[in-house]
Amino acid sequence: MNKAVDMKNETEMKYNWRSIITWSFLGLVFVLIVIMTFMRTPEQITNKLTIISSQLKYYFLAMHIVIFLLLGTGMVWKRYRNQIFFTIILILSLSSTIVSSIYVVIPNIIFFGVITVIILISFISKKLKFDLENAKIIDWIFSSIGLIIGFWYLHWVEGPIALNALLYSPLGGVNCPTLVMITAVLILAKKPRPIMLTTFVGALTIYFGFFGMILLGAYVDIALILCGAYLIIKVMISRVYTRRDNGKISTS
Repeated sequence: MNKAVDMKNETEMKYNWRSIITWSFLGLVFVLIVIMTFMRTPEQITNKLTIISSQLKYYFLAMHIVIFLLLGTGMVWKRYRNQIFFTIILILSLSSTIVSSIYVVIPNIIFFGVITVIILISFISKKLKFDLENAKIIDWIFSSIGLIIGFWYLHWVEGPIALNALLYSPLGGVNCPTLVMITAVLILAKKPRPIMLTTFVGALTIYFGFFGMILLGAYVDIALILCGAYLIIKVMISRVYTRRDNGKISTS
């Protein structure tokens, strides 16, 4: 009996150390991203994002079509919903990593690369599941905000902005529309939620929301702040209930 208890305690200690190391790594990545984004002037950032949006606008149009079709399919095809929604956020994150690599946007390469890895780990470990039938109305409200702004990001496109944003907004290439779309999908995830993925994505979404509003004049980024904050609050509430029900907090 004592041997079994010792083995359990040893396993929990290893898990706790692994969790601490992982959280520390994500924290360092977040701090690094914050530092790197302030190493360029707002003008330099604006010019770079405008160039990306202009030169790849037909790629982003294709991305809009693909993601829209996948979302519609995932909404109605319950049997393969998990796989389809996983594919959506993986495509968005991987696409943004590749686009950022082509245009050498170092901060985006780092955090989108990390998000891509965590998405894959979360899906393989079966901690990324979706249950739309049991989603609350408030979940749908915030998720809808993120989905709309992801598809219709009113920035970095030429005029007429309202029309061109609907067609060519840089979804899957530029951080703000991509992050808010990923956040919108993760809001609809059910327990057990991938805590590290949701927290990391939520924190980045909030940060870039404030960054875009304050330094780049992208007032549409208020949607990022709202969706990112809601996602993190949702995760924190979930952890409180997990603690109450199980007597401990899960950090997986």
